[in-house]
Amino acid sequence: MTVVQLPHACDTCPEPRPKVIHVHRRNAPKNAPCPHCGKRGRRKGSPHERTVRSIAYKAVLILHVTTAEYRANCGCCTTFRTQIEGIEPKAHYDNKVREAVLDRILDDRMTVQQVQYSLQRDFCLDLSTGFLYDCLDWKIRQVDGAAYRQWTLAEFSGTVCIDEIHLGEHTLLLATDPLHDFPVAFALISRNDQEHMGRFLRQLQEHGFLPEVVVTDGSSLYPALLAEIWPAAAHQLCVFHVLKDINDEVLDAVRRIRRQMQRRGSRGRKRKPGRPKKGTAPLDRKSVNCGTRRSSCTSTVT
Repeated sequence: MTVVQLPHACDTCPEPRPKVIHVHRRNAPKNAPCPHCGKRGRRKGSPHERTVRSIAYKAVLILHVTTAEYRANCGCCTTFRTQIEGIEPKAHYDNKVREAVLDRILDDRMTVQQVQYSLQRDFCLDLSTGFLYDCLDWKIRQVDGAAYRQWTLAEFSGTVCIDEIHLGEHTLLLATDPLHDFPVAFALISRNDQEHMGRFLRQLQEHGFLPEVVVTDGSSLYPALLAEIWPAAAHQLCVFHVLKDINDEVLDAVRRIRRQMQRRGSRGRKRKPGRPKKGTAPLDRKSVNCGTRRSSCTSTVT
Protein backbone atom coordinates (compact mmCIF):
# COMPACT_ATOMS: atom_id res chain seq x y z
CA MET A 1 0.00 0.00 0.00
CA THR A 2 1.30 3.44 -0.92
CA VAL A 3 -0.01 6.61 0.72
CA VAL A 4 0.65 9.87 -1.11
CA GLN A 5 -0.01 13.17 0.65
CA LEU A 6 -0.75 15.83 -1.95
CA PRO A 7 0.08 19.52 -1.35
CA HIS A 8 -2.47 22.31 -1.26
CA ALA A 9 -4.47 22.89 -4.41
CA CYS A 10 -3.45 26.57 -4.39
CA ASP A 11 -2.10 29.22 -2.04
CA THR A 12 -5.51 30.78 -1.45
CA CYS A 13 -7.37 27.47 -0.85
CA PRO A 14 -7.87 26.97 2.93
CA GLU A 15 -8.34 23.19 2.76
CA PRO A 16 -5.62 20.78 1.57
CA ARG A 17 -6.23 18.20 -1.09
CA PRO A 18 -7.26 14.80 0.24
CA LYS A 19 -4.56 12.17 0.48
CA VAL A 20 -4.52 9.47 -2.19
CA ILE A 21 -4.20 5.80 -1.17
CA HIS A 22 -3.11 3.24 -3.76
CA VAL A 23 -3.91 -0.43 -3.17
CA HIS A 24 -2.91 -3.20 -5.61
CA ARG A 25 -5.05 -6.33 -5.90
CA ARG A 26 -4.07 -9.10 -8.30
CA ASN A 27 -5.72 -12.31 -9.47
CA ALA A 28 -3.88 -13.39 -12.62
CA PRO A 29 -2.08 -16.73 -12.12
CA LYS A 30 -0.85 -18.78 -15.07
CA ASN A 31 -3.65 -21.30 -14.52
CA ALA A 32 -7.10 -20.56 -13.09
CA PRO A 33 -10.22 -22.69 -12.50
CA CYS A 34 -13.29 -22.34 -14.68
CA PRO A 35 -16.03 -20.46 -12.76
CA HIS A 36 -18.64 -23.04 -13.87
CA CYS A 37 -16.99 -26.46 -13.43
CA GLY A 38 -13.65 -25.71 -11.77
CA LYS A 39 -11.46 -27.23 -14.49
CA ARG A 40 -8.28 -25.24 -14.90
CA GLY A 41 -7.51 -23.19 -17.99
CA ARG A 42 -4.30 -21.58 -19.18
CA ARG A 43 -3.79 -17.82 -19.24
CA LYS A 44 -4.29 -16.14 -22.59
CA GLY A 45 -2.01 -13.20 -23.29
CA SER A 46 -0.86 -10.68 -20.72
CA PRO A 47 -2.84 -9.65 -17.63
CA HIS A 48 -5.35 -6.80 -17.78
CA GLU A 49 -5.06 -3.82 -15.44
CA ARG A 50 -7.64 -1.20 -14.46
CA THR A 51 -8.41 1.14 -11.57
CA VAL A 52 -11.46 1.03 -9.28
CA ARG A 53 -12.52 3.52 -6.60
CA SER A 54 -13.25 2.38 -3.05
CA ILE A 55 -14.08 4.04 0.29
CA ALA A 56 -11.63 5.75 2.63
CA TYR A 57 -12.64 8.52 5.03
CA LYS A 58 -11.49 11.94 3.82
CA ALA A 59 -9.22 10.28 1.26
CA VAL A 60 -9.16 8.99 -2.30
CA LEU A 61 -8.75 5.20 -2.31
CA ILE A 62 -7.72 3.78 -5.70
CA LEU A 63 -7.63 0.04 -6.25
CA HIS A 64 -5.25 -1.15 -8.98
CA VAL A 65 -6.90 -4.37 -10.14
CA THR A 66 -5.05 -6.99 -12.23
CA THR A 67 -6.97 -9.86 -13.83
CA ALA A 68 -6.42 -12.13 -16.84
CA GLU A 69 -8.31 -14.01 -19.55
CA TYR A 70 -8.01 -17.81 -19.86
CA ARG A 71 -8.68 -20.47 -22.47
CA ALA A 72 -11.17 -22.99 -21.13
CA ASN A 73 -10.34 -26.72 -21.32
CA CYS A 74 -13.95 -27.71 -20.80
CA GLY A 75 -17.24 -27.37 -22.65
CA CYS A 76 -18.70 -24.72 -20.33
CA CYS A 77 -17.29 -21.79 -22.29
CA THR A 78 -14.51 -20.83 -24.68
CA THR A 79 -12.74 -18.30 -22.49
CA PHE A 80 -13.24 -16.86 -19.02
CA ARG A 81 -11.71 -14.11 -16.93
CA THR A 82 -10.75 -14.04 -13.27
CA GLN A 83 -12.42 -11.57 -10.92
CA ILE A 84 -11.57 -9.85 -7.67
CA GLU A 85 -13.85 -10.54 -4.70
CA GLY A 86 -15.99 -7.51 -3.88
CA ILE A 87 -15.61 -5.93 -7.33
CA GLU A 88 -18.16 -6.42 -10.08
CA PRO A 89 -16.95 -7.01 -13.68
CA LYS A 90 -16.30 -3.76 -15.55
CA ALA A 91 -17.28 -1.74 -12.46
CA HIS A 92 -15.73 1.64 -11.67
CA TYR A 93 -16.56 1.34 -7.94
CA ASP A 94 -16.27 -1.65 -5.62
CA ASN A 95 -19.12 -3.10 -3.57
CA LYS A 96 -18.23 -1.03 -0.49
CA VAL A 97 -19.29 2.08 -2.37
CA ARG A 98 -22.54 0.41 -3.43
CA GLU A 99 -23.31 -0.66 0.14
CA ALA A 100 -22.63 2.87 1.39
CA VAL A 101 -25.14 4.23 -1.14
CA LEU A 102 -27.79 1.69 -0.12
CA ASP A 103 -27.28 2.39 3.60
CA ARG A 104 -27.93 6.09 3.08
CA ILE A 105 -30.98 5.53 0.88
CA LEU A 106 -32.69 2.70 2.80
CA ASP A 107 -31.55 3.25 6.40
CA ASP A 108 -30.95 7.00 6.55
CA ARG A 109 -33.76 7.79 4.05
CA MET A 110 -31.67 10.34 2.17
CA THR A 111 -32.55 11.76 -1.22
CA VAL A 112 -30.27 11.38 -4.23
CA GLN A 113 -28.83 14.84 -3.73
CA GLN A 114 -28.19 14.20 -0.04
CA VAL A 115 -26.46 10.89 -0.81
CA GLN A 116 -24.23 12.55 -3.38
CA TYR A 117 -23.31 15.34 -0.95
CA SER A 118 -22.66 12.91 1.92
CA LEU A 119 -20.32 10.65 -0.06
CA GLN A 120 -18.53 13.63 -1.59
CA ARG A 121 -17.96 15.17 1.84
CA ASP A 122 -16.91 12.01 3.70
CA PHE A 123 -15.20 9.89 1.02
CA CYS A 124 -14.37 12.31 -1.84
CA LEU A 125 -16.62 10.37 -4.25
CA ASP A 126 -18.30 12.21 -7.12
CA LEU A 127 -21.17 9.84 -7.96
CA SER A 128 -23.69 10.30 -10.74
CA THR A 129 -27.44 9.92 -10.36
CA GLY A 130 -27.45 6.95 -12.73
CA PHE A 131 -24.96 5.08 -10.55
CA LEU A 132 -27.18 5.51 -7.48
CA TYR A 133 -30.13 3.97 -9.31
CA ASP A 134 -27.84 1.20 -10.57
CA CYS A 135 -26.99 0.39 -6.94
CA LEU A 136 -30.68 -0.22 -6.25
CA ASP A 137 -30.94 -2.49 -9.31
CA TRP A 138 -27.77 -4.31 -8.22
CA LYS A 139 -29.28 -5.03 -4.80
CA ILE A 140 -32.58 -6.19 -6.31
CA ARG A 141 -30.77 -8.69 -8.57
CA GLN A 142 -29.12 -10.26 -5.52
CA VAL A 143 -32.44 -11.04 -3.84
CA ASP A 144 -34.15 -14.37 -4.52
CA GLY A 145 -37.66 -12.97 -4.77
CA ALA A 146 -39.57 -16.24 -4.49
CA ALA A 147 -37.69 -17.54 -1.45
CA TYR A 148 -37.79 -14.18 0.31
CA ARG A 149 -41.51 -13.83 -0.39
CA GLN A 150 -42.22 -17.21 1.23
CA TRP A 151 -40.19 -16.21 4.26
CA THR A 152 -41.99 -12.88 4.65
CA LEU A 153 -45.39 -14.56 4.35
CA ALA A 154 -44.44 -17.00 7.12
CA GLU A 155 -43.10 -14.24 9.40
CA PHE A 156 -45.68 -11.57 8.55
CA SER A 157 -47.32 -10.05 11.66
CA GLY A 158 -50.43 -8.78 9.90
CA THR A 159 -49.39 -5.10 10.06
CA VAL A 160 -47.78 -3.42 7.07
CA CYS A 161 -46.36 0.07 6.85
CA ILE A 162 -46.23 1.68 3.40
CA ASP A 163 -44.12 4.73 2.64
CA GLU A 164 -42.43 6.52 -0.26
CA ILE A 165 -38.81 7.68 -0.43
CA HIS A 166 -38.42 10.46 -2.98
CA LEU A 167 -35.09 10.19 -4.82
CA GLY A 168 -35.44 13.00 -7.32
CA GLU A 169 -36.65 11.68 -10.68
CA HIS A 170 -37.60 8.32 -9.14
CA THR A 171 -39.51 7.21 -6.06
CA LEU A 172 -38.87 4.11 -3.94
CA LEU A 173 -42.06 2.47 -2.65
CA LEU A 174 -41.35 0.53 0.52
CA ALA A 175 -43.61 -1.88 2.44
CA THR A 176 -42.28 -3.00 5.83
CA ASP A 177 -43.46 -5.02 8.82
CA PRO A 178 -43.08 -2.57 11.75
CA LEU A 179 -43.72 -5.21 14.43
CA HIS A 180 -41.19 -7.82 13.24
CA ASP A 181 -38.91 -5.16 11.69
CA PHE A 182 -38.17 -6.40 8.15
CA PRO A 183 -38.95 -5.12 4.64
CA VAL A 184 -41.83 -6.87 2.90
CA ALA A 185 -41.46 -5.50 -0.64
CA PHE A 186 -40.17 -2.50 -2.55
CA ALA A 187 -40.43 -1.03 -6.02
CA LEU A 188 -38.59 1.73 -7.87
CA ILE A 189 -41.03 3.81 -9.94
CA SER A 190 -40.64 6.82 -12.19
CA ARG A 191 -43.79 8.64 -11.05
CA ASN A 192 -45.45 8.67 -7.64
CA ASP A 193 -49.13 8.55 -8.60
CA GLN A 194 -52.19 6.44 -7.84
CA GLU A 195 -51.61 4.14 -10.84
CA HIS A 196 -48.13 3.05 -9.73
CA MET A 197 -49.17 2.83 -6.09
CA GLY A 198 -52.19 0.69 -7.00
CA ARG A 199 -50.00 -1.68 -9.03
CA PHE A 200 -47.62 -2.03 -6.08
CA LEU A 201 -50.40 -2.81 -3.59
CA ARG A 202 -52.16 -5.24 -5.93
CA GLN A 203 -48.93 -7.19 -6.38
CA LEU A 204 -48.73 -7.55 -2.61
CA GLN A 205 -52.30 -8.81 -2.59
CA GLU A 206 -51.60 -11.32 -5.38
CA HIS A 207 -48.56 -12.63 -3.50
CA GLY A 208 -50.79 -13.49 -0.54
CA PHE A 209 -50.38 -10.52 1.82
CA LEU A 210 -53.69 -9.81 3.57
CA PRO A 211 -52.88 -7.31 6.33
CA GLU A 212 -55.16 -6.55 9.23
CA VAL A 213 -53.68 -3.06 9.76
CA VAL A 214 -52.15 -0.73 7.15
CA VAL A 215 -50.10 2.25 8.37
CA THR A 216 -49.47 5.16 5.98
CA ASP A 217 -48.85 8.88 6.04
CA GLY A 218 -51.50 11.46 5.28
CA SER A 219 -51.14 11.20 1.51
CA SER A 220 -54.32 11.18 -0.59
CA LEU A 221 -53.02 8.20 -2.60
CA TYR A 222 -54.00 5.60 -0.03
CA PRO A 223 -57.63 5.82 1.20
CA ALA A 224 -59.39 4.87 -2.05
CA LEU A 225 -56.85 2.17 -2.97
CA LEU A 226 -56.88 0.57 0.48
CA ALA A 227 -60.68 0.52 0.53
CA GLU A 228 -60.62 -1.26 -2.85
CA ILE A 229 -57.74 -3.72 -2.33
CA TRP A 230 -57.95 -4.49 1.40
CA PRO A 231 -61.45 -3.42 2.51
CA ALA A 232 -61.28 -5.39 5.78
CA ALA A 233 -57.97 -3.83 6.88
CA ALA A 234 -57.89 -0.97 9.38
CA HIS A 235 -56.17 2.15 8.03
CA GLN A 236 -54.03 4.04 10.55
CA LEU A 237 -51.84 7.09 10.21
CA CYS A 238 -48.17 7.02 11.11
CA VAL A 239 -47.44 8.67 14.48
CA PHE A 240 -44.36 10.39 13.08
CA HIS A 241 -46.31 12.03 10.27
CA VAL A 242 -49.16 13.00 12.62
CA LEU A 243 -46.75 14.74 15.01
CA LYS A 244 -45.02 16.41 12.07
CA ASP A 245 -48.36 17.76 10.82
CA ILE A 246 -49.25 19.02 14.32
CA ASN A 247 -45.89 20.79 14.63
CA ASP A 248 -46.41 22.39 11.24
CA GLU A 249 -49.86 23.64 12.30
CA VAL A 250 -48.48 25.07 15.56
CA LEU A 251 -45.62 26.84 13.79
CA ASP A 252 -48.01 28.26 11.19
CA ALA A 253 -50.24 29.58 13.98
CA VAL A 254 -47.27 31.20 15.74
CA ARG A 255 -46.13 32.86 12.54
CA ARG A 256 -49.67 34.09 11.84
CA ILE A 257 -50.04 35.60 15.34
CA ARG A 258 -46.63 37.26 15.07
CA ARG A 259 -47.55 38.89 11.77
CA GLN A 260 -50.85 40.14 13.26
CA MET A 261 -49.02 41.64 16.25
CA GLN A 262 -46.55 43.38 13.96
CA ARG A 263 -49.37 44.89 11.88
CA ARG A 264 -51.26 45.92 15.00
CA GLY A 265 -48.18 47.58 16.48
CA SER A 266 -47.59 49.67 13.36
CA ARG A 267 -51.12 51.14 13.67
CA GLY A 268 -50.42 52.81 17.06
CA ARG A 269 -50.58 56.55 18.01
CA LYS A 270 -48.72 58.75 15.61
CA ARG A 271 -45.80 60.83 16.85
CA LYS A 272 -45.93 64.62 16.83
CA PRO A 273 -44.16 66.24 13.90
CA GLY A 274 -40.73 67.69 14.39
CA ARG A 275 -37.48 66.52 15.84
CA PRO A 276 -35.92 67.22 19.23
CA LYS A 277 -33.01 69.63 19.31
CA LYS A 278 -29.51 68.28 19.38
CA GLY A 279 -28.20 67.62 22.87
CA THR A 280 -31.67 67.50 24.48
CA ALA A 281 -33.52 64.30 25.30
CA PRO A 282 -37.29 64.15 24.94
CA LEU A 283 -39.07 64.60 28.29
CA ASP A 284 -41.71 62.28 29.57
CA ARG A 285 -45.20 63.82 29.68
CA LYS A 286 -45.83 62.61 33.24
CA SER A 287 -42.63 64.16 34.51
CA VAL A 288 -43.49 67.49 32.86
CA ASN A 289 -46.98 67.61 34.42
CA CYS A 290 -45.60 66.61 37.80
CA GLY A 291 -43.03 69.39 37.59
CA THR A 292 -45.66 72.00 36.79
CA ARG A 293 -47.80 70.92 39.72
CA ARG A 294 -44.86 71.13 42.12
CA SER A 295 -43.92 74.61 40.91
CA SER A 296 -47.50 75.87 41.29
CA CYS A 297 -47.77 74.47 44.79
CA THR A 298 -44.51 76.10 45.82
CA SER A 299 -45.59 79.51 44.53
CA THR A 300 -48.90 79.50 46.47
CA VAL A 301 -47.22 78.65 49.76
CA THR A 302 -44.80 81.48 49.59
